[in-house]
Amino acid sequence: MKIFSRIAFICNISFLVFIVLAYIELGSKKKGVPGAIRPLPFITGLLVILGQLAIFINLAFCLICLAMLLSKRMKTVPQWLVIVNFILLLVQVYYFFI
Repeated sequence: MKIFSRIAFICNISFLVFIVLAYIELGSKKKGVPGAIRPLPFITGLLVILGQLAIFINLAFCLICLAMLLSKRMKTVPQWLVIVNFILLLVQVYYFFI
């Protein structure tokens, strides 16, 4: 569970970087030639993919944490990590669906 929580946290950080990159790209499109497509380097593409998949990984993590909390076995994951992942899940739901 510790490894899964770290993977979810890394995906959440990638989601935040994805949002920042989207705003940077949006700002550069306003200044540049309309319709110009910029190729994404490997690292940026990886961050975009992890950022978009973060909602599914984070949802699975939060559901597993909820199940562990209900069964009173929630001792292996730090509490701050669960709280941060849950808050970022709410941000992701807002960003993608609202």
